[in-house]
Amino acid sequence: KRMENWPRLIAVRNEVLKALEISRQEKFIGGPLEAKVRLATNGDLAQLLEDYRSLLPTLFIVSQVELSADSLTGAYVTQLPGLRVRIEKAAGRKCERCWNYSERVGEEARYPTVCERCSAALREIEAGAG
Repeated sequence: KRMENWPRLIAVRNEVLKALEISRQEKFIGGPLEAKVRLATNGDLAQLLEDYRSLLPTLFIVSQVELSADSLTGAYVTQLPGLRVRIEKAAGRKCERCWNYSERVGEEARYPTVCERCSAALREIEAGAG
């Protein structure tokens, strides 16, 4: 079942990449990790994106992805029926380790310049080295 979903996910990714490139050319973002991607759709595609929500930032190579129920005024109209993509600046600060933007950079005093994911990885590395 999961393999059946990949062609549709890749089609969404291709549309997101087009929108990211337009935003980069317009100098709204410098690169994809500076972006938050907002997606609006309905029906089967909405459910598919919800099912893969946690993987979407990795799939699109962006810092954040948000699924939206509204029509996303000013969104990029894609070639996939019903899919709209809007590129926004990612929220938060840039993690010095992974370069993703996160509102949780600096939450851990021991690692003031990294995100929550990198903090966890660094703790694990330290635990293994000790």
